[in-house]
Amino acid sequence: MVTDRLSGLPAYSEFVAHVETAPPARPRWPFAVIVAVGLALILAPIITGMFPRAARGEAMIDAFGPYVSRSSIDGYRDDLRVLDGARANVLALRSQGLEQGRYDRVDSFVRDYPGIRSDISSMLDAIDANRDNYRRLADLPPIGALPWLLALAGVILTGAGVFGFRRAAAGGRGVVWRSIAALAALGLIAISLAGGLFSAASAGRPLIEGFRPILTHDEVREVQGYFVTLVAADGDLNSRYTGAIRAAHPDADLAGIAALEARWQPMTSRFAALIGTMNDNIDNFDAVAALDEATKPLRFTAFRGLGWFYLAPGVVVFAAAAAGLREPGKERQ
Repeated sequence: MVTDRLSGLPAYSEFVAHVETAPPARPRWPFAVIVAVGLALILAPIITGMFPRAARGEAMIDAFGPYVSRSSIDGYRDDLRVLDGARANVLALRSQGLEQGRYDRVDSFVRDYPGIRSDISSMLDAIDANRDNYRRLADLPPIGALPWLLALAGVILTGAGVFGFRRAAAGGRGVVWRSIAALAALGLIAISLAGGLFSAASAGRPLIEGFRPILTHDEVREVQGYFVTLVAADGDLNSRYTGAIRAAHPDADLAGIAALEARWQPMTSRFAALIGTMNDNIDNFDAVAALDEATKPLRFTAFRGLGWFYLAPGVVVFAAAAAGLREPGKERQ
């Protein structure tokens, strides 16, 4: 009897146009891709040691700035020509029989200078040959900031991917999180293209190979030893050696030695600054070389792939963020 009464009540569906159901889950794979790329961007600089190595690379580029220029290299070559002239002056005096006695330090200079000149010239040639490569690397955004830009983009993408995944699971399209991911992706693309990363890609390896022979502890010690020889010779040339010759032969031609004396202080100051910079940056150079070789297991060097480290993730994330945006439906968040 009670059942008969209840059966006469109107059904719920008679009061509503349709029965509400939970919205179906949206595709979540775009957000999974975004999370995967984000995590890769965070881990890659850590695994390759990019943070400390890039910072060392930036320090090295800044330190070599005053020396990797045409005017600087020309100045060093002019210094060598003055040394050439001083040695030629000594040999001319010797051939004329005008020397007064023997001077071991001057003899060492005459004997050793051709080798010294050859080695220093090779060092200057290596710097000169890589001026354009250096300039392209120096024109990059600060190298020390590059791993932080990757990691920052990685953090943003990981967060956007996680929250977007949850929103898609609840039936929303996660437009806000897609938009955040897309903006981060555009930032990566902009850095790769506007930051000159592709033009610098071909500069890194030649610069490393060009500087490798000169930025070693052995080479720096050898060059430092050259100046022990030169300093000792200059001390004799401009005191006892020329004094004795002038006393015996007032009209002797000492122009080459005099030119060395006039240029000696600025010359030694310039060379000391260059050699000091080389010595201070050997470890920085080794760090840059190690960074470049960190990706060798992938069959390319890091500088060669520098632009792609930003462009490829940016394109992938942007495509993933755009996927599904045009699906029908009113849900926008």
